[in-house]
Amino acid sequence: MEKILKLIEKDLKKLEHAIDSLDSTDVKIIKKMVNHIIKSGGKRIRPILVILTSKLCGFKGQKHIKYAAVIEFIHTATLLHDDVVDNAEVRRGSSTVNSLWGNEASVLVGDFLYSKSFELMSKDGNSKIIEAVSRATTILSEGEILELLKTSDPHTTEDEYFEIINKKTAILFSVACEIGAILARTDSKRKQLLKEYGKNLGIAFQLVDDLLDYTSYDDKFGKQIGTDLREGKVTLPLIHTLKYADEKEKEFIKEKLKQRSASTADFEKIKGIIEKYKGFEYTYDTTKRYIDKARGCLKGFGVSRYRDALLYLTDMMLTRKV
Repeated sequence: MEKILKLIEKDLKKLEHAIDSLDSTDVKIIKKMVNHIIKSGGKRIRPILVILTSKLCGFKGQKHIKYAAVIEFIHTATLLHDDVVDNAEVRRGSSTVNSLWGNEASVLVGDFLYSKSFELMSKDGNSKIIEAVSRATTILSEGEILELLKTSDPHTTEDEYFEIINKKTAILFSVACEIGAILARTDSKRKQLLKEYGKNLGIAFQLVDDLLDYTSYDDKFGKQIGTDLREGKVTLPLIHTLKYADEKEKEFIKEKLKQRSASTADFEKIKGIIEKYKGFEYTYDTTKRYIDKARGCLKGFGVSRYRDALLYLTDMMLTRKV
């Protein structure tokens, strides 16, 4: 990651300045809450994608900084809403906004960030970007609702799981790359390749996230591992395991999903069942397939530092620990 940060160091400094200036409001508590989550150590992958793809396509202006901030605002809004839905208490190693200021305030500040994002885009007046982001946020909302509907459902299929992560996670990666292409006025073929790159990278990112929720450590992951299980989220390691587990194992997993209160011992037992049926290996192998797809999308672009950086991001997914 250091190579990427060094490559776009000046743009990232401008991004942080833009985030500070663009979330302006006379209501001081909003600023305090927004800063609490935005400044809490996020990886900025989505805004980095806006910066890298715009430069890959030859964009020379400064508007990519504003749109990178917009994408980060939208992402932050989804985190605020997710934490309320999940009753989460920790994110990125810090207390969540909802645990500090309450669910009502957290939802409303998320709404503020959505509104601020569209205000900023309307001032710039790029209708193609507004259309793309509007479509993406609608899809994102659909994904959040689908995930809620499938909570604690042991019959969740792989197709349903991938529909959720396509809509809930991959779409924002995809539109971040699309913005870069639109800003540079690149041709439709290259724009589509970048959208697909973002989509596949986003799917891989979520797959690794779901894998780490079982295999990482609390102090590294930024949240308590086993959170997905305790929140009733049926992710790929579990979906694969439920296909092959015996009836006794299935019933144990189903009961804990239903209860949404797995103890440490319960978590370790389920983790052992997943290992037994190679659920983690299956998820990792699936991640590699999506990484290969993402890398393939970049073959349509000439060799450059920015293409190398985007390729490096795909490598990072497979070695990610946080």
